[in-house]
Amino acid sequence: MNYKILITGTNRGLGLAMLKIYLAQGHIVFTINRRVNDDLQNLKAKYTDHLNMFTGDVTDEPSIIKAISCISNKTSAIDLLINNAAILFPADNVLIEQVDFSVYEQTFQVNSIGPLKVIKHALPLVRQGQGKRIVNISSEAGSIADAWRKSEYAYCMSKSALNMASRILQNYVEKDGIKVLAIQPGWFSSDMGTSRAPITPDQAAQKVVAVLQQPFELTGPMFYDNDGNVLNW
Repeated sequence: MNYKILITGTNRGLGLAMLKIYLAQGHIVFTINRRVNDDLQNLKAKYTDHLNMFTGDVTDEPSIIKAISCISNKTSAIDLLINNAAILFPADNVLIEQVDFSVYEQTFQVNSIGPLKVIKHALPLVRQGQGKRIVNISSEAGSIADAWRKSEYAYCMSKSALNMASRILQNYVEKDGIKVLAIQPGWFSSDMGTSRAPITPDQAAQKVVAVLQQPFELTGPMFYDNDGNVLNW
């Protein structure tokens, strides 16, 4: 079955890799990005009828409203919504004595609040979808029970906040048959993950897509790693 999928943050890294997989599988994909780069333009030329790109910034609600309004003009339903856009500032990777609080607000705006802005306006489309699934790309960094880091406060806190948002949202949309998931994609090489990461964005995307193809119980666990194992909140 081919689905209609909405993904944020697809101009690089995990988002771009997932986009390539879903297009190759024949799905119709809608994207929201702050800007369109050469990689996206090349994909648009290859998948003219299946890729629909819109400009929007998850920190700017009016731009999200505009993007989703344009999407609504093209489809009445979204089967799978993936909130992928995220940020990790190098300045966040310091011990408490050197913390630069100037990066905290934007980290939370992108990683925690941004997904809610997208969900707020895309939810009517998801309610009409067949897949009825909302996926927030989270991180094991957001697990309080398994926390091991000694720095990266802003990033870890923002992912914990995203996990809480996912849990509250699930409480609300369960009556609509919508499953909310928080997925840990693994440590992959990227601007955030650095070249030291053990896997590539393509490998991470393959794992995430495979996990999302599994059936999930509506009232079951929500927080998973990229192998389909349940993580601790």
